[in-house]
Amino acid sequence: MSPERSETAHVRSNGQITLPASVRRVAGLQEGDVVECEALDDGSVLLRPVAMIDRVEADLMLRAESKGLDPDAPGGLRERAAELARRRLLPPLTGRRLGELIDRYERGELSRRRFIGHALILGLPVSVLSTLLGTNLRADPGFPLPGLVANEEAPPPATRPRVRISQAFHSLLYLPLYIAEDAGFFDEEGVDVDLETAGGGPEAWSTVVAGLADYSVHDPVFAVRAHERGTTDAVVVGTICAGQAIVAVSRDEAIGRTQDPAVFITETLAGRTVATQPEPDSQWAMLQFLGFLYGVAMNKDYANLQVPIGCEPQPVWEERADVALAFPPVADIAIAEGMHEVFDASSYFGPFLLSALCSRRRYIQDHPFAHQAVITALEKAAQYAHAFPGEAVRIAQRQFSDADPDTIASATLRCLQRNFVAQHIAVDDEAWRENGIIHRFVGTLRTYHELAEIVDNDAALHAYRSLGNLALTWSGPRALAERPRKTLSG
Repeated sequence: MSPERSETAHVRSNGQITLPASVRRVAGLQEGDVVECEALDDGSVLLRPVAMIDRVEADLMLRAESKGLDPDAPGGLRERAAELARRRLLPPLTGRRLGELIDRYERGELSRRRFIGHALILGLPVSVLSTLLGTNLRADPGFPLPGLVANEEAPPPATRPRVRISQAFHSLLYLPLYIAEDAGFFDEEGVDVDLETAGGGPEAWSTVVAGLADYSVHDPVFAVRAHERGTTDAVVVGTICAGQAIVAVSRDEAIGRTQDPAVFITETLAGRTVATQPEPDSQWAMLQFLGFLYGVAMNKDYANLQVPIGCEPQPVWEERADVALAFPPVADIAIAEGMHEVFDASSYFGPFLLSALCSRRRYIQDHPFAHQAVITALEKAAQYAHAFPGEAVRIAQRQFSDADPDTIASATLRCLQRNFVAQHIAVDDEAWRENGIIHRFVGTLRTYHELAEIVDNDAALHAYRSLGNLALTWSGPRALAERPRKTLSG
């Protein structure tokens, strides 16, 4: 628009501005369109319309446009980033922040893994990272890009509230739930709990959405995806499993044990078949992430066989797979029956929010007393497991009475020693971040979400501050509840 046709717009509260109709008409802007804002050196502001496209389409376009960029060309990261910015494949602000990351990476302040994590949080597509890092996944990533389908306590009521919790499956990783019930912590807090088994993470979360359950326990990604797809009151309220509790097992003596993730993904699995739970869950997602870090493509450099969760070792026994990824106690049972441990993912990933307690903000607001009671009971259970590991073993053996007691004991101690059982119910920021990075990488999330956006730690922090270190006050173990645990198979 020429100076003679310029019009004036006024800045209102919170920086809001209405573009004149003539400007919108010339620029072809409609309601909901995105405009990129850039402050120029002379103090003027440039507004540039930006076309928003689907993530899958964006990655395909970027791969096509990046064919002229040689990832092995001299000059490294900085020159490749500059070329992407020159071709307008990166917004200016993203380009500047990427430059800061590259500075830290080249100074040795960030590992390759941390660099990738920060870049994913920044919003870079996987194809951009492939080009920048010169991996062989740039043209053929070797994995699908999945579509996106989705404080005051109130006084106790006259009758005890009944709370329904839907767990993805009956798992040793959910031990705090079982301790809270069998050691009487739910009862002590004045709440009755019905614990149901849904058969998977999506199924468990669906019961909350449908109003059939008040809470669900599973990978937090299902609540985050629901938030992205319009269930804006989806919320994560506590930690149930705090580690990447994935163990690789095999019966082939030629497959040795390693604690090096690079050796595991590039050598142990090379040319072999590995059984995992279905995508996009944790085992599958972890393999995709390790493959990207070390330049290995699923179903190209190794094969992936997906089976129902809890059944991962079966294809190895049937000789349809060479390696299986499994959680305790499934991995421990397989080891007791003749397999051996090949790789422990928790030794590499550190804090990781593998399983979380999820709900909806509407329920929390409508039932503050019941919510605080559930969270306080789980805080007590988490502390109790670490204060009395023998009692944690006893409860686990009670829960998994069909399995060998010694195997369940070793599996429970593994969960405690490797901090799969969190010491506190509040969601840790680093554990949340590591989970979000992997799911942002494999494409199950549109964007990385900060902890404050999805997590409500208020009740968990209140419980922690109120209770303190209970190990200092407990004189000994508690008697286990006599009544049977209310579990409905789904």
